[in-house]
Amino acid sequence: MFPPKAKIEHDYALIYGKEGNDVYSQGYFGQLTQSGNLKLDPYETALLLERKRIETVDSNNNPLLLSQLVAHYSNIVPNFLIQYLLYKELRGRGYVVKTYPSDGNYFELYERGSSPNKVKHLALVVPMIEGKLFNIDDIDQIVNEASKLDRKLIFAVIDSLGDVSYYSVSELEFKDINLINEEK
Repeated sequence: MFPPKAKIEHDYALIYGKEGNDVYSQGYFGQLTQSGNLKLDPYETALLLERKRIETVDSNNNPLLLSQLVAHYSNIVPNFLIQYLLYKELRGRGYVVKTYPSDGNYFELYERGSSPNKVKHLALVVPMIEGKLFNIDDIDQIVNEASKLDRKLIFAVIDSLGDVSYYSVSELEFKDINLINEEK
């Protein structure tokens, strides 16, 4: 039997009918739509294509190679390749991973083999590129958001070779101290 076809829309892919449900049930890839189709995000689509579990086609039903798919999503999603490397690495460790709904720049990490619909997730994973400066206000915003959502926060730093290092982050509190009055 041939792998199911995923039709590439602008920033997602669709697998129609029962084949989509089969893909979903084998690792909780994508989201099942009300019409019974499976909607895959760019990372899920690329990984499933790389693993030869799906075929991808464009709007004219022409097959797309992995390199063409990566080029397509790289034009749409900032830092797609870096984030894909992280997604692939986490999935390779057996975790269920979903893009964070608000902006797609983070990943939600679930227990290995668990259903994201039934289990509280483990952490919010933020990809960072080694050597790229990060604004302290952006980090503060991410830490506050994770705290509000009661989620563990992990920064995943991807180096130039594609290797990933993970850092757990917790809320940091700065206290205003008056050094002038303390010296007296």
